Amino acid sequence: MTCPIIHVGVGGRGRHWLDFVAQHPDFISVACVDKDEKILQEVRALPGQEHGKFFTRLEEALSAVQADAVLIASPSSLHAQHTIQALDAGFAVMVEKPFAANVQEAVQVVARAHAVGRPVLVAENYRFFQAERTFRHLLDEGKVGRIASAVCIDRRDQPSHTQGPWVQGMEYPFLTEIAVHHFDSFRYLFNRQPVSILATSYNPPGSDYTQGGAAAALLEMEGGLPIQYSGTMVATRYEYSLWVEGETGELWTDRRRVWWRPGGKRFYKPVPLVPVPKGDEERYPKAGTVSLLNQLREALTQGKRPETSGEDNVWSLAMVEASILSVRKDRRVQIDEVFPPALQRQVGIEPRREVGQ
Repeated sequence: MTCPIIHVGVGGRGRHWLDFVAQHPDFISVACVDKDEKILQEVRALPGQEHGKFFTRLEEALSAVQADAVLIASPSSLHAQHTIQALDAGFAVMVEKPFAANVQEAVQVVARAHAVGRPVLVAENYRFFQAERTFRHLLDEGKVGRIASAVCIDRRDQPSHTQGPWVQGMEYPFLTEIAVHHFDSFRYLFNRQPVSILATSYNPPGSDYTQGGAAAALLEMEGGLPIQYSGTMVATRYEYSLWVEGETGELWTDRRRVWWRPGGKRFYKPVPLVPVPKGDEERYPKAGTVSLLNQLREALTQGKRPETSGEDNVWSLAMVEASILSVRKDRRVQIDEVFPPALQRQVGIEPRREVGQ
């Protein structure tokens, strides 16, 4: 079965998705939507796009094209609007992160998906990287014993012109566009939901962002797990490191490789990576995207809920919203303040109970 896809937003990351879909045997691109006619002209000239259909208005594509799913890579402020339009037209949706501007909007998207009986999958690819799958496997099997702490530092030379033009003037571009990935990764790696966040946002010297090109946070996850987190888009190189220390030793990853250092030893040793679907072992921009498309296929053909479903991803978005509230209020924010039990129930989550309740 080949599943036809309508692409919404085909500049930048959207252009990548045209390539990924072309390489996947179970999908075919049948239409592209972008308000920029110049971008559409560029896509028309790409190999394999000669017979596609092109639109500047989403509603026209949804009514004129027969497809199974819509893949949304438009500006992040439009993700929820475009997702709801596609759901209302009867399509399944895979949408780039963040899939909504805030938790309330995200809950509205998930509620609409429930109402029309169509899946929403968020394109959180980090958790499908081969090193991430390996790291989670090692934590699950108790490699470090009880976890004591985690430290994550993400540095990137990523000026605003490398992203969509809307990003430069955002109030909190790092938290909204980048940290949302890392927050989702933490939830996956540690298999825990967030409890509270104390965050700060700042703009390093030399930044071409209006504000918020960097951030730092102290996160508390379920079970009392602390995570120290720091990230910037105004560095001189790309470098990612995650250290997790426990009773028996320490794991470290740069998101491409994984190392292990037993307690009391001086040196790290490399860890063999677990198998992943072919293509996911590659580096960005393709890493993790094969698994995402496989999830979309299984949702369409088997009715299987995606690992990165909208219901699940509301938690990652809640971490972003809690971080922003923490910056504004200059205090630690509980996740329940931005994602209260009443909203959790609306997306089918049974609110957690404290010990003794």
